[in-house]
Amino acid sequence: MQNQKERNSSLMNKLLIAFFVLILSATSCPGGWGVTCINFRRGDTNGDGQVDLSDGIATLTFLFTGGERPGCADAADADDSGNIDLSDGIYTFQYLFIGGAPPPPPGPNECGEDPMPFDDLGCESVGPCGPQELTRDHSDFEQFQLHYSPGFGFCPQLNSVFEASITAQLDGDYQLEMSVLRPGQPGEKCIEFFLGEIECAVVEVLPARDLTNGEIAQMLALFSDLKIFLDRDAICDCIAIDPCRIGNFNWDGNNFSDFICGNRRLARDQAPAIRDFLDSLHDAP
Repeated sequence: MQNQKERNSSLMNKLLIAFFVLILSATSCPGGWGVTCINFRRGDTNGDGQVDLSDGIATLTFLFTGGERPGCADAADADDSGNIDLSDGIYTFQYLFIGGAPPPPPGPNECGEDPMPFDDLGCESVGPCGPQELTRDHSDFEQFQLHYSPGFGFCPQLNSVFEASITAQLDGDYQLEMSVLRPGQPGEKCIEFFLGEIECAVVEVLPARDLTNGEIAQMLALFSDLKIFLDRDAICDCIAIDPCRIGNFNWDGNNFSDFICGNRRLARDQAPAIRDFLDSLHDAP
């Protein structure tokens, strides 16, 4: 009976923690009591990193001629009224040309947060105020490695790659070593799951093999155009995010993760693309 109570208590604790993790993960920009953690320049309507004539024109074009919607509505709200309207374009022109007051904080010159974030405006694209996306070519590697590590708990994906290593051979081939997770059976050594109904999984090591020419071409195309960030996402400055599972990617000592709060991280679509490629190798000859 006591063991059953302990199991029920443990399950309840896991469910409560999982609930808070999911709530945090689902939060987009707001953190705390509606406070945003997005940096922008007030008045930089077109998101080019400076406030000038083109920003006032961009505001008026959006309002009256069907121009492109500002990527950051908070930035386009030059007078911080909580709305984008004619007064914002006028405010920008007055500031630029007749000595009018500068746009309110965070101001036109430095990236910063909105000190009064209690409006319906937000930012989908912050331009130069956001982490800079870079491109890296890691197709000329000697060894690529992937492994997953736990965050707060652990939720690896069943029947998907768990660890992988691809090593370049002297003859131009590439050798693949990979393991996947499968549901555990009674008596097997299990990896305990943090989320979900599955209580146990075991690591299954697949036979090593060489990649085919088609697989090599696909891999090199993928690794030659990697999108990365060297800074964590701004959202991590105001809320806690726990992904439960972190993918760690390594090309000859060049390490990146898929964790949004990591300082060296892959762009959002890159890690799934690499995982999907590796998963496609499961049943290949």
